[in-house]
Amino acid sequence: MSERVYQPRSGASEFFLGEWHLCVHTNSLQRGDTRVELENRLVMLLLFFIDHQGEVLDKERIIKTIWPGKVVNDDSLAVAISHLRKALGDNSRAPAYIKTIPGVGYQLIANAKPFSVDKIEALHTISSAPAVAKKSRHFEQFVWLFLFFMAAAVIVWFVQKSLQQVANVPAIDPITKQSASPLDEIALGNFVQAQTQIAGWEPEQYKQAIQTLRDILLQHPGFAPAYASMAEGKIKLLQDQLAINENCAEVLGLLDKAIALDQQQASAWLLRGNTLFWCKRDYAEAEHSYQQAIQLNANNDQAPMQYAQLLLAQGRFAASLQQVDRARQLNPLNYSVPTVVWIYQMQKRDDLALQELQRITTTEPDNRYTHISAQRVYERLGRSQESFDHLLWLMRGAGYSADDLQQAQTAFARAGLPGVNSWLLARKDGVDLGQYTPPLSWARYALAAGELAVAMDYIEQAFAARQSPLLWASVDPAYDPLRSDPRFQMLIAHLQQPESPVTSAP
Repeated sequence: MSERVYQPRSGASEFFLGEWHLCVHTNSLQRGDTRVELENRLVMLLLFFIDHQGEVLDKERIIKTIWPGKVVNDDSLAVAISHLRKALGDNSRAPAYIKTIPGVGYQLIANAKPFSVDKIEALHTISSAPAVAKKSRHFEQFVWLFLFFMAAAVIVWFVQKSLQQVANVPAIDPITKQSASPLDEIALGNFVQAQTQIAGWEPEQYKQAIQTLRDILLQHPGFAPAYASMAEGKIKLLQDQLAINENCAEVLGLLDKAIALDQQQASAWLLRGNTLFWCKRDYAEAEHSYQQAIQLNANNDQAPMQYAQLLLAQGRFAASLQQVDRARQLNPLNYSVPTVVWIYQMQKRDDLALQELQRITTTEPDNRYTHISAQRVYERLGRSQESFDHLLWLMRGAGYSADDLQQAQTAFARAGLPGVNSWLLARKDGVDLGQYTPPLSWARYALAAGELAVAMDYIEQAFAARQSPLLWASVDPAYDPLRSDPRFQMLIAHLQQPESPVTSAP
């Protein structure tokens, strides 16, 4: 039985949460015909919010309650909140369920109450014709069970359909073909469980999923989806360590194997594009992979958004904007993402960047990435006070003390933004204030402070550490003071070439 680290005060096992029905026994959310499965700890987190709806819960209190006795940082909590928002269809920029309180924690703003039969019947009365009799709770439970088993049947059908495609790939040798027969019931259940774990946010879950997938592949080496899922799990687990040559080669090997077995896997092509871009700087092969992902799944907004970042790194601004527009058409939530501001900044179209920024901040002033964009836009426009105000917001969100903020204000009063950047450089903090993490953040502080030689030293360290934000250095105006520096020119030349040749996927 799964761990229950938190129990609701009411002892209830079913709740109404806004438009959703939460069932603790099945770890699921239900709204109409839509059912979403949750990890157990996410359900516990939701229950904690429900018991304290309307209250502002600080991060430390949440972590100590939901992860007792475990070493968990704010990033893990942020990822958990992100998964809850995704499950609820919530938007952090205009929340209807969970609101972020910058520098403090989170607040449940949706209405929540224990499950009520009368409430269910009232909902059916509204949605049904007057002559239709009210349905009993037993009928509701029957419908939910039916939907659950239908969902399971769809998963089984999808996986078996994938296996049929694998079995029909002509390039597979006889041994692989023999191994590509449909998964048995146990292996299929294990695969679905591994998929759920990879969709989560705990590193230990990723490790368990990877081991499960490895066991499946020992018995079914022709099962393409398992290779792609293992690659995704490793990418999430490795994070920055993905850039290490051996790690990158392993992930690419898994993705190439998946594609060789089944060329119709859009997710594998997308992951391959990201890996080639981030790790190998192989722009041509990455672009091919993104295009394949878009062609195979034209309704996925993530592929064009990722493709846009590759195009931006190459200075192909019009094409980058075109892909962002495509992603926006597929998912209207992308209109509130400040990617277009970023592209205009890189293009040095500060007027358009400001126009787009103002459009977003009209309704979404407290988004971290909006503040990052605003800090940069106003700095380039020479509007120092406004830029500094946004930097202070970011510092508060990062946990800087009142004394720290006062020191920053003193530095600004004495020497403006260059003085603040000198102060930040001297502190050598490791937090991300919109300038990434060390040593790259220190390089950018030094640039803004006018200490070019120091900046170049840190940039070379960032290159050696394979920090991915350097991929956009050739177009980022922040590096303009170094354009004539031979060391910087040599570094840009390296960044524009693939690390090493890779074998093209079929």
